[in-house]
Amino acid sequence: MAVLGVGGLGHLAVQFAARLGFDTVAIARGRGKEELARRLGARHYIDSTAQDPAAELTALGGASVILATVTSAEAMSAVLGGLGVRGRLVVVGASMEPMQVPPSMLIGGLRSIAGHASGSSKDSEDTLAFSVLSGVRPMIETVPLERAADAYERMMSGQARFRMVITTGA
Repeated sequence: MAVLGVGGLGHLAVQFAARLGFDTVAIARGRGKEELARRLGARHYIDSTAQDPAAELTALGGASVILATVTSAEAMSAVLGGLGVRGRLVVVGASMEPMQVPPSMLIGGLRSIAGHASGSSKDSEDTLAFSVLSGVRPMIETVPLERAADAYERMMSGQARFRMVITTGA
């Protein structure tokens, strides 16, 4: 299983995939997140700025699932060729950009693309229970309510690591 993006959603996805026993591949821009991705449980890391992610995934045997946590349609399109036979790209990072998908890429390998929004309240319950049992933890920054605007700015600029939590009271 591959996780495209090691940010707010991706850092959790890498942990879940690894704790569920998948041979987890993390894909991100640059080498800056490699150490973190491996610490979170990724066995492999692909730097999409220095390597062709589809070719690297293919060299690893092809991904059965690529979970796209990024919002870049271009990055999603770039990994499609790394899906194995019957592989599925699952898109959870919302983008309004159109993806470039040659139909032959889907047909030839029986590949598919699916979107997924957050699940039901039961899904959330199960996810939290698994997190407690397996040690999956979000990486957060906390700021007091008075600095909510600063937290929002950090989040929107991509500087937050990885979730901003606003606290109230003492």
